[in-house]
Amino acid sequence: MMFWQVARDLTRRLPEWDASAKLSLAIAIVLLILLLAVGFAGPPAIQFSARIGAFLLLVTIQLLFLWGNRRDASPYHQAQQRFIAGDYPGARDLLETMPDRGRASVDALVLLGNSYRHLAQFDSSQAALSKALEIKPNHDLALFSMGKLNLVRGEYAAACESIERAISAGAPDIVRFELGQARFLLGHADEALRHLAAARAALDEDDAHLLLLQYYLCELSAGDMPDCDFIGEHIQHWRLEARKFADTSYGAHLSTVVSDLGAAREKIEKEPSY
Repeated sequence: MMFWQVARDLTRRLPEWDASAKLSLAIAIVLLILLLAVGFAGPPAIQFSARIGAFLLLVTIQLLFLWGNRRDASPYHQAQQRFIAGDYPGARDLLETMPDRGRASVDALVLLGNSYRHLAQFDSSQAALSKALEIKPNHDLALFSMGKLNLVRGEYAAACESIERAISAGAPDIVRFELGQARFLLGHADEALRHLAAARAALDEDDAHLLLLQYYLCELSAGDMPDCDFIGEHIQHWRLEARKFADTSYGAHLSTVVSDLGAAREKIEKEPSY
């Protein structure tokens, strides 16, 4: 099983290696085959030395794997780190310089589209994600990202369609949060509740999204308003999101949510404790 996992990982990553790493690996494999042949079928006097050489060459091949799979040298992985850190202009600038061809281009285009979305550059985001889906129509992350883009633009029916396609393509349950949002905003209460409930366990470590989920469940009469401290700790995230998408109906919705949560917090704070 381990051999097949290594072989599968090599097949997936090898096209991304630079030419020198590929050449070094090819030479190392040829030498390894020769040393193994000598070590087991060559003259007895040199068999032991050949086996030692094969072992040392295996160590070298492991180092080549580490070098070939290095992430810090890849503009895509540098962009990933900037995106995770919230540096969306930095991620965008790196990704715009990358060629839009090859296997890795789909992931890069999706990350570029998501960076554009965070910068409210919606047309550019759609162009990048559309190109990713042209290359790989059933890419679950590209489909979800297109759905997320449609959601923040206020195109809720289109958001539902894209996210449902992402789920059919294998996207995890966490994407049902945005699907539940879109259904809620379309007024589809039963469907919204079903998807939000399915997403809840997946959001255990994402308190900001859990705050919004609890708000929706309260609005759907399926839960209580979040407590005062929880609102205070995480409302700023949605305040910033509302500002980011202020020119869309989704941004207006988030502004209403922030206002409702703020009012609920004030009400809780004024209630007498016994």
